[in-house]
Amino acid sequence: MAKEKTKKADRLGLGRLLAFKSSDVAQAGVQAIVLGYLTLYCTDTLGINPALVGTLLMVSKLIDGVTDLFAGWLVDNTRTKLGKGRPYELCIIGVMICSIALFSADPAWSQAVKCAWIFVMYTLVFSIFTTFRGAANTPYTIRAFSNNQVLITKVASYGGIVTMAGAIVINTAFPIVMGQLATSAAGWTKTVAIFAIPLLLIGLLRFFLIKEDPTVDAGNQHQKVSLKEIFTMFRTNKYVWLYAGIMLCYNVITALGVGTYYFKWIIGNVSLMAVTSMFSIVTLPLMLVFPVIMRKIGTLGNMITSFCVIGIAGYAVVFFSGTWLPGVFFGGILGAFATLPLAYYGVLFIMKCCTYNEMNNLPRMDGSSNILSGFMSKVGAAAGSAITGVLLSVAGYVSGDNVAAQPGSALIMIRILYSVVPALLLVIIALCAKKFVKLEKLIPAWEAERDEKRAELQKAETGADLEEARAVTE
Repeated sequence: MAKEKTKKADRLGLGRLLAFKSSDVAQAGVQAIVLGYLTLYCTDTLGINPALVGTLLMVSKLIDGVTDLFAGWLVDNTRTKLGKGRPYELCIIGVMICSIALFSADPAWSQAVKCAWIFVMYTLVFSIFTTFRGAANTPYTIRAFSNNQVLITKVASYGGIVTMAGAIVINTAFPIVMGQLATSAAGWTKTVAIFAIPLLLIGLLRFFLIKEDPTVDAGNQHQKVSLKEIFTMFRTNKYVWLYAGIMLCYNVITALGVGTYYFKWIIGNVSLMAVTSMFSIVTLPLMLVFPVIMRKIGTLGNMITSFCVIGIAGYAVVFFSGTWLPGVFFGGILGAFATLPLAYYGVLFIMKCCTYNEMNNLPRMDGSSNILSGFMSKVGAAAGSAITGVLLSVAGYVSGDNVAAQPGSALIMIRILYSVVPALLLVIIALCAKKFVKLEKLIPAWEAERDEKRAELQKAETGADLEEARAVTE
């Protein structure tokens, strides 16, 4: 009977999964549009210098450090009838409206006004609305699935497939519509709106369909979280730093953006990059077995470490393959496969960091525990492209439209950036993940002791209530 109840509690329905991931699909879709096409829009339609565009976006990222801290603190201190994380789902409205506005500048405006418009709208999209929605994601997930780690693991794995599939659809459809409509400033606005409005309707499904479990308090015995407690967590919880390091390295890997250089100058055909993307799709079904793999391996840290070893081997294959396409494709798939758990298992890392906070007599801080990792993710995303630019420049890369060939030093640097640098970052990720195993082994015994104390306290309080009732009766 107990096993039957457990199985029923751990069951994840397809409808509930799709409803919960609807918001992530919407966020991923509009984010792909903004990050993939904003620079092109700014340079070719608005006539803004690309270096100036890059500077504006980089300065905007610095604001994230402040908003991440404030967002985590605010979410941890949120208590409404709707719940702790669910109210912030409405930030998806701001994301979509400001994304449309971002592509609605008038080329006739002065350079200063255009730059100010882009800066403000980009900051609203990412530093305000996306940041607050992201800070609330972990508390919402925990409470939507009653703090059930088995269910949350399934949501992370199977939901990752849903999110990636949605992003693939957007990445495939947007360039087609853009080629037809985005031939003017008004055309860009119309193109983005065609995607953003339906994505907004999809993104709101989670808010309306998925409620928080009011019985879940995630062990938080404090009524409020103070900034002092947040900074105490920074000082005493090494695991939030380990996870922040993992996300820093992961985002550097994803933002290096050296693939176009590799296929242009090493392979000799940029269009073959599309084949790599097609091959990467085959890794999506493998996410269906991630929960089984984690049960077999036993800990999240060991699972991530094992995947990193696979990725490192893949990047080694890429480096030694050079221009041999089968090796480049196969090694690239292994490298992409290694990072899939990092993309979707963040909530599990944060849950463990929250438990460690409890072990140190702090609030769980479901929102604040993500501050460092969120900030480091944005630093990593900004640093990735910068690393590529600096190292290519140092290696003597020649810029220009009519360059027939690159010096040998630039070619070897392209190969290093495409394979060796990601492999080294995976080594760092593996070392950080391995250190997480110690915490994962401590948690079950600590939680059992905590639950036993709570049961004894509840029993004592019940006994006291019965004694009081008898006294009143007599």
